[in-house]
Amino acid sequence: MAEYNLNSAERDSEVSWYKALGAGLVSGAIKVPEGIVSLGAELIDLGADSNLAADVEEFFDKMNPFEEVAEERLIGKLTESIVQIAVPGGIGFKVANKAARNLTTKALRAKRSDAYAQFGKASKTPDPAKLQTALRKVKDLNKKSKYARYSVAVGGGAVGEMFVVDNDEIGTFGDIFEGPTELDRNESYGRDDAARKLMNRLRFGTESLFITPAVYGVGKTAKLLAQRGKELAYSDSAFQRAIDKYIRAPFQPRGKMTQEIFESEMLKQGLKARDSRRANEIINNITKSLDGILPTIQEVGDKGTKSNRDIFLQKINDLLVGGNLEKKIDTKKLDEVIKELDINNVPKEKVTELVKYLDEGRNEFNSLVDILKRTSKNAKNATGEFQNLFNKQLSGYAGNTFKIFETKSNIFNGFRRYQPTDESYTAAVRVFKDSLGATENQSRQIIDNILEQAEKIKQPKDLPEFSYTQKTMENGTPKFIERSVGLAEKQAGTPAQKKALRELFGEIKDPRFTILNSMNSLSYVARTSDMFNQILLKNQAVQKAGGRGFFWADEKVAEAAVNKRKTGIEIVKMNEVLGEIDGLKGITNPISNLYTTKDIAEGIKASNDVLSGLQGFVRGTKEMSGAEKVVSWFYRNLLLLPKGISQMSKTIFSIPTHVRNFMSAGAFTAANGVLFDGITNPKLLGKAFQDGIDTSALLKLGPGSAKAQQRYQDLLELGVVNSQVQMGDLISLLKDTNAGSTMMGIDGPLGRMFKGLKKVGKVFQDKYTAEDDTFKITNFVVELERLKTRNAKRLGISLDDYKKQLDLAKKGKNQVIDRNSELWKLQTEAAQIVKNTVPNYAYVGDVVKTSRLLPIGNFMSFPSEIIRTTANIAQQGLKEMRHQLGEGAVRVKGSNLSPTVIEILEDGTERVVKNSSHVDGSFATGFKRLLGMATTLTGVPIAVTEGAKALYDVSSEEIDAMRRFVPEWSKNSTLVPLRLDDGELRYIDFSKSNAYDVVARPFRTVINNLIEGDKDDETILKSFSDGVSEATGEIMNPFISESIFTEAMFDLTLRNGRTDDGRLLYTDQTAAGDKLAIQLNHLSKAILPNKMPYERIVSAAMGTTTERGDELSIGPELAGFMGLRAIKIDPLRTMNFKVNEYQRGIREARREFTGGAFGVLKGGPVSAEEIIDRYIASNKARFNVQKEMFRDLEAAQVLDTRTRDLRKLFKDRQISNKNFNNLLRGKFDIYYPSKDIIAKFRETSRALGESNPFLEARTDINSIKRDFRSLGLDTRFRTERAVGGHIQEVMNDQYDVSSIIDKIAMDMASLDLDDEFNIELTNYIQPSTTFNVAPLPNQPMPSAQVLQPQAPGNITSQGLTPTELALLSPEEQQIRLRLRGLA
Repeated sequence: MAEYNLNSAERDSEVSWYKALGAGLVSGAIKVPEGIVSLGAELIDLGADSNLAADVEEFFDKMNPFEEVAEERLIGKLTESIVQIAVPGGIGFKVANKAARNLTTKALRAKRSDAYAQFGKASKTPDPAKLQTALRKVKDLNKKSKYARYSVAVGGGAVGEMFVVDNDEIGTFGDIFEGPTELDRNESYGRDDAARKLMNRLRFGTESLFITPAVYGVGKTAKLLAQRGKELAYSDSAFQRAIDKYIRAPFQPRGKMTQEIFESEMLKQGLKARDSRRANEIINNITKSLDGILPTIQEVGDKGTKSNRDIFLQKINDLLVGGNLEKKIDTKKLDEVIKELDINNVPKEKVTELVKYLDEGRNEFNSLVDILKRTSKNAKNATGEFQNLFNKQLSGYAGNTFKIFETKSNIFNGFRRYQPTDESYTAAVRVFKDSLGATENQSRQIIDNILEQAEKIKQPKDLPEFSYTQKTMENGTPKFIERSVGLAEKQAGTPAQKKALRELFGEIKDPRFTILNSMNSLSYVARTSDMFNQILLKNQAVQKAGGRGFFWADEKVAEAAVNKRKTGIEIVKMNEVLGEIDGLKGITNPISNLYTTKDIAEGIKASNDVLSGLQGFVRGTKEMSGAEKVVSWFYRNLLLLPKGISQMSKTIFSIPTHVRNFMSAGAFTAANGVLFDGITNPKLLGKAFQDGIDTSALLKLGPGSAKAQQRYQDLLELGVVNSQVQMGDLISLLKDTNAGSTMMGIDGPLGRMFKGLKKVGKVFQDKYTAEDDTFKITNFVVELERLKTRNAKRLGISLDDYKKQLDLAKKGKNQVIDRNSELWKLQTEAAQIVKNTVPNYAYVGDVVKTSRLLPIGNFMSFPSEIIRTTANIAQQGLKEMRHQLGEGAVRVKGSNLSPTVIEILEDGTERVVKNSSHVDGSFATGFKRLLGMATTLTGVPIAVTEGAKALYDVSSEEIDAMRRFVPEWSKNSTLVPLRLDDGELRYIDFSKSNAYDVVARPFRTVINNLIEGDKDDETILKSFSDGVSEATGEIMNPFISESIFTEAMFDLTLRNGRTDDGRLLYTDQTAAGDKLAIQLNHLSKAILPNKMPYERIVSAAMGTTTERGDELSIGPELAGFMGLRAIKIDPLRTMNFKVNEYQRGIREARREFTGGAFGVLKGGPVSAEEIIDRYIASNKARFNVQKEMFRDLEAAQVLDTRTRDLRKLFKDRQISNKNFNNLLRGKFDIYYPSKDIIAKFRETSRALGESNPFLEARTDINSIKRDFRSLGLDTRFRTERAVGGHIQEVMNDQYDVSSIIDKIAMDMASLDLDDEFNIELTNYIQPSTTFNVAPLPNQPMPSAQVLQPQAPGNITSQGLTPTELALLSPEEQQIRLRLRGLA
């Protein structure tokens, strides 16, 4: 990566990067002894007031020709600096550490001996309790000695760093923040200069006392997370527990759960996904079959009675869910349906097909019910009456789908409410009237109240109950009785009431709904119940093996297991946190009465979709008040739903995004070295890719073959497919807004009138997922082949023979794999590798997942997954290359990557063996993986960029210049240059198509800042700090930037009609109608798919120009359609925006003096010191603004922009020709207070009754101004501010303060924009210094002539010159007279 950035971002140089690197190593090594010798010379200079250090520097400059070569390139400078710091600092650290170790060893031995001896003094038999106490003492002694040795070693390292000779070029944090370690760069001579250099060494070395522990802390935290991640939560150290709680848990996939529970949860999610997929396959088959049997009947707005179609579908539905769900379809009812179809002359093959699909649906119910009964403790042991209740409960999961729970209001149907048929409403009123003995009006009120309650329920997992109030008369007195009625058999209410409510709520007897909803409900219950049993079994196995476990039957045992007295870990009963999960009511949860940690309980609660926190607020909970529900509704529908729709339109419904999605998925394959497997085994790669296409059905509009569908279900169970990250974010967000589960439903709120739109949306959604799945399956096939090859070599048999053994696990026509076979275990291992090395939504951390509920960020899960999987690719590659210990070995001595390794056995002996990874081929697999990652992250960008530079003859200087005229988001991108035949430069932002750019960009950002800092003569540390800061912003940008829709809303509201990049949408003078049209158009662009790529292709094909008059070519536009658009570099046009920034910057720089928190015209008294201080601050800000424009003008000229065109643009923007020329030449244009501002000072001082502070400061400001004149815009602006309270005293007693500002102003006038801004307040005002000395004896008084300061020769009798009498105000004349001792 470094090579690419340095070659593409630096200016052309004859010195290659590797020569500069080598020169930096040698030069840095030479500077180590130079630092030692020069330190001695500086000490001599300090005592003898000589200049020996300068001679030493000159001597080493002559004998070090490598320094000049190293400094030709940034990599050389960095290497030179690192060697200078690392060598003396490392030596100092080691020497001090060794000395500290020697000093503490004797004392520790004595204390250890004493500690060990304590427990044996009382008797010959050791006391175990005393022994434990002794061991704890020894452990504490060892820990304390380590801290002491480390502290001494850090001090030694700091001393070593004082030998660094180029500390002023490297810099300190004090330079950045103007702190106590800021280096003094004011060179002098002899003793003074020696003192300055020695103090700089001390300041430079002192910082390492703080930096080294900080770096150590970061490294130790990373090491703890890598090595002790599972145990950190139970650590005795509060620091380590804090790392687990606030760093690991929020961002790691398992969150607060243990690894065992997380793995069970992932298996549950995979099985649920498999069940849902299977349900959809059966639905598609039944729908296809029914479409051939019955005509489609339009039902939109139908409130009449049931149609023949409904009656037939109800019969089919009864076949699916009728009777005992543990048994097959009732043959008698099936025969009746077949007979009816025969009467209607339905072809036999159609009948056979329908029966087959119905059997498949019923079989799925059977298997899920078996799982549920097997895992439910009560059901397993239940007989008789309970068995009947259990079966009735199962019927509540299957076949109960109601239109009232499916019809929800959203953007597609406004505030549409469910309307029952007149027939069902009248029947319900009659039933409740008869059963309750109520009046007609009372019955209507009850039914209306129940309907209102049902409207608020959002697709319940359990059939709900409804409460109502029955009014009766008792002895002539009205009495109100609270009652309830439900839909399930076990719930309150009469059978007639239940039947009436089912019809009132629009019970759906469509078999497609039955399969979808019933299988989803049954799957959720069965898989969740099974998961709880699995984690209970895992817990028992861990505890049986002597481990801590994670569930305990007794609270005291749990507290002891987690060492609560020391760790403070909170223990809770599982059901107190989890409660009763919807859908599991009545089903025994085997862990509900067990004790666990609060974190584990909350982790399980969150994974089971028990709403709480922000998600509970967004989705709405029963416990929310009316006001909270209103706020939740507005937040959900006015912010989150538009956010979800805008993201959907920019992804699912954007063909260019589909292309980029496919390319990104291909990059995941390349990053895992799969393409290198293709080089050595092309057939394997071809087969893997073909399997990916077939299994994902990428090239088909419908589902794949039966074998492919079975294969896909297996991969769902393994968690490999259907995990596209952006799609996962989008679906979860839409689910949070109550839109995701109904928008594309079978008969959801879009209704049959939108059937075509739903089908199109479903196709786009499926293809978006299939594009990702194709390459995940490709990876999976190759990973599986790698594992098979490894195992075959370990067994010493041929790969073909091993595969034949594995294939015995496949059964039936669709090759279903035995879940207990070795083949399934290998597939599980391969799947785990894919899930860890390819982005997968299931593995996104809780914090990032929850962030989708904020109105900021776009698809935040994707960059977080790129970071996670990149680290995992490196980790997996190294793991594969490492030696696996043989029998009896406990560790490896030395490297475990070399071809031969040394194993240490249990008895301490050594044996030399061949690296196991070389034997079984894992080393080659790991090497190809790491090579694939390096190639994808750096090799491809290098090849593409450098190849384009060579092909189009584009220099590095031009690339640098281009970066100044690209949009802010492309500033640190990988820019691929193109040059057209007419010489016009364009670029492709390769980062947009590079999924791994989120990892590479921070490093590129740091190096770009180092390069810019080198040009501007900044210290290395300052440039590095700026780079790290900007890189952090680049990493955080996807998480904290405004979402697509939110940005558009803020443009119209918070930014008052101006976009984030400053473009004005409308003004206050825009007509109301036009303004509204612009606003609606702006919002629609955020919500609707981007039509520009399509318009440009049509324009290119038709030969027409765009609105801006650009002529387009079909080739570049097609490339742009695939995310590789060549963008024109137009410095003149971009300069318009830069002039806006420049003018705003100049205004803000002026406010640094006049306004703001520290401005001197904010009102109230100000001192002359404050005026001078703000004057320098204002000019520093002005200098930086002008410097940026100077760089921009330089870059524009590099890109062949004509100076006269730039001059005209600046003139049109009201910038004078003089100012333009100054900017072009790099001459600093100084700010000086205007006459109005000076008058304001005079008025304010008069109003306050005080002397005018500006008059005191004016001379100093003019002096500073004079110094500013020497500044150029291609170097730094440096100022040093005097510290302490002496300045005002000095100004009053020693100087004509009003002259200082004049001096500063005069000095600034000579500054050029390519110079360093080195105006320092201490150059004009020296703090007074007090010395404690013995009093002198009485001395004769000097004459008045000696005491009086020298006055000008033309002074008048009034004590002033004629000029002073003519120009100075009375107040100024008094100040001048005081300074001359004549007042």
